[in-house]
Amino acid sequence: MKNDWKESLKAAFDAPEPGNKKEFLRNIRPREVSTPRMLFQQVQYIRGAVWIFALMIMIFALLGSWKQMEETEDLIPVIMPFLAAISVLETRRSRKCGMIEIEMVTRFSLRSVILARMLALGLVYLFTVCVISPVIAAAFGGKALLTAMRILIPYLITMSISLQVERSVWGRKLEYASLAIAAAIAIAMFWIKNTDSALLLGYTKVIENCGVLIVLVLAGITAFEQWKTINNVEEFA
Repeated sequence: MKNDWKESLKAAFDAPEPGNKKEFLRNIRPREVSTPRMLFQQVQYIRGAVWIFALMIMIFALLGSWKQMEETEDLIPVIMPFLAAISVLETRRSRKCGMIEIEMVTRFSLRSVILARMLALGLVYLFTVCVISPVIAAAFGGKALLTAMRILIPYLITMSISLQVERSVWGRKLEYASLAIAAAIAIAMFWIKNTDSALLLGYTKVIENCGVLIVLVLAGITAFEQWKTINNVEEFA
């Protein structure tokens, strides 16, 4: 009798067999996200101040060229190291906000997130250089390629050095080490321009003769440093 009651209760209250179980499980799986969509998603997580600073540089370059402000041609290369420093700061934002562990186990790996942010920032900065270089060159009687190289060299130097420092023990302890590096390079650029005419002349000749090679070498070094940062992001987190 007791067994009959148990069987009756089980039949009355047992959960029914789930219908369309396989279809339900297929639908709850995360959908694949394309590379452009992932880039767009990561752009939204980059601080607004980064985009505002890049926009201000573009506006200053375009407005200064239009108004024929001679300082424009000299100040843009001095400002570019700080744009590089801000980019490097974005690579450690997860660590600063205490999100390292969460981003390591979420849908996108931390490496993918850092790569997407670097790529998004790099594309925007490349677009900025491509826009302002011919405008500055046309306004002040220079060559667009030479102007672009003068802008890119301090940027790439700052980027490559800052990435190395950020991975070091010293760089991990000092939050704004990349900004200090940018300031040092900016001061050096300003000193070359306003203090030592012989050094300025030599620097100009080197860029005119070997500028393309220098930019390519620096771009290669920067890309290598970015690769090391991405591949060792968990180790240096």
